[in-house]
Amino acid sequence: MFDVTMGSYDGAETCELIGAYMLSLITNRFKDRLGLYRDDGIAVCKDKPRQNEKTKQEVARVFKSNGLKITIDANKKIVNFLDVTFDLTNGSYKPYTKPNNKLLYVHKQSNHPPTTLKNIPKNVNQRLSSISSSENIFNESITPYQKALDESGYNHELKHEPQQRQQTHKKNRKRNITWYNPPWNSNMKTNLGRKFLNVVDKCFTKTHPLYKIFNRHTLKLSYSCMPNMKTIIVSHNKKIISESNKTTTQQPEKNCNCRKKPDCPLEGNCLQTNIIYQASVTSDTTTETYVGLASSFKERYRNHQASFRHSHKCNETELSKHIWKLKDANKPYHVKWKILKKCKPYDNIRKKCQLCLFEKFIIIYKRELCSLNKRNELANSCPHRKKHVLKNFIN
Repeated sequence: MFDVTMGSYDGAETCELIGAYMLSLITNRFKDRLGLYRDDGIAVCKDKPRQNEKTKQEVARVFKSNGLKITIDANKKIVNFLDVTFDLTNGSYKPYTKPNNKLLYVHKQSNHPPTTLKNIPKNVNQRLSSISSSENIFNESITPYQKALDESGYNHELKHEPQQRQQTHKKNRKRNITWYNPPWNSNMKTNLGRKFLNVVDKCFTKTHPLYKIFNRHTLKLSYSCMPNMKTIIVSHNKKIISESNKTTTQQPEKNCNCRKKPDCPLEGNCLQTNIIYQASVTSDTTTETYVGLASSFKERYRNHQASFRHSHKCNETELSKHIWKLKDANKPYHVKWKILKKCKPYDNIRKKCQLCLFEKFIIIYKRELCSLNKRNELANSCPHRKKHVLKNFIN
């Protein structure tokens, strides 16, 4: 097992992975009458109380052997599980809320997509109907939920809607859909969704060779929510506090470890990390430029120098190809290195790699900065994601 702090970004995923593994170890003891959601589980046993206690002890031993602890309440007739109360005495179930838990919903006038706000009361109504075994229980339970919806500005009356069993349909072939998720802001009056679909229709007509890949059936739009004010303030305060906590006694960071300082490729800043760099190759007749990214510039610089020296590495990069062309033509050249930007690499919170994105941005829009780079480099996957894969954390 590896430690995951409570509230961490990947805590829910880790909990489900471990929960699925533990279920596989104990499911045979309950004859598949067992369910689990994150760290809450429920099981139905028809054995006698004494046998149920033995089963409880066996399950506790299984968890202990895997370095985990579990709390089990056995021989219960009425159980509160998630947002439902199950009563085995009469076979009924009803909505449940924890004591002193105040119900809150997103306000109708908040800065959220209209579809999200429209579906909130409908989803609440549907959920309460599905976890109420009868209309009488539904009517007895809806008072706090109706009050919370009214306080959030919704003009919706909760009514019991019996759940109809959905007919199973034949599974259709799943389309490969590409989603575009622009941030939603109520202050913007332009219908961005319509503009986006009009661009798709204009650029990819039915006669276009890529129409089967890019059309209204394979390109979908769904708005994402902007960070709320609390998130913005907390992020700002965290940044300010982290900067103020840096002690003045801390030793200054070393920017260069070159033996000959005048020969440093970045003029004393060769130890920079997570950067977009540019190499300008000047010969007697031409000047070509190349853009790359580096988690550690000094390591990347050594690899470039090796490709310049050894002929069997001449095809490693477009830069090395150009250098060897100049060498074969016996033309003198000079390489000058420069940092274009410092970016954040991939992390599991933002799910984005600013290093790779900015490099691709330059290749697409700033061709004057990267005349040697090829457009096929845009298809390269992010190499920084690999260190976050689960298999790298397992010994």
